Amino acid sequence: MNSASRYFWPLLIFVALVQTAALFKIVYDKDSLLKSGREITLPVKPVDPRDIFRGDYVTLGYDISSLNASQVPAGSFDKFAIGAPAYVTVAPDPAGGWAVSSVSPEFPKNVSPADVVLKARVDRMWRGQSGSDGVLSLRYGIETYFVPEGTGRVLESKVREHKIDAILAVGADGSAALKGLVVDGERHVDPPLL
Repeated sequence: MNSASRYFWPLLIFVALVQTAALFKIVYDKDSLLKSGREITLPVKPVDPRDIFRGDYVTLGYDISSLNASQVPAGSFDKFAIGAPAYVTVAPDPAGGWAVSSVSPEFPKNVSPADVVLKARVDRMWRGQSGSDGVLSLRYGIETYFVPEGTGRVLESKVREHKIDAILAVGADGSAALKGLVVDGERHVDPPLL
């Protein structure tokens, strides 16, 4: 037996254990966020994609996914870059929902206890010629919701009719997980992962 084959099996077992531990950590972190994250509910905007390889799912859009330059603090639009993080602070509004109060490329320092910070990634940016107009397109990782087989089209039609809200669990670091949906006023929450 040569020295290379002597180390092959222990190395293979070590790699398999590391991969298993990494997968467990991902599942554990998501489950912890769903169980202990602060819960908020956001209205969903209609989006209608198709993907035959991913099964039944609904793609969700949010008002907080597309911010006008007027919602970005003066002079800080150019601090954002595609693929970079963006931290959106939402505050409770009088109607019982959530409204964007600020956006920043860094986690905000002084956040009111009533407010929630959501971490996003800059997906696209468009800057108008005047410098005062533009759009910051953000992705939060909560845009896809998998549903039981055969129910995707029904939910998509309800999204178009504006009858769905998303239930989010938000961690202290701004990470968000899609916990469930409110469909026609009825709450549908996924069971915990563990």
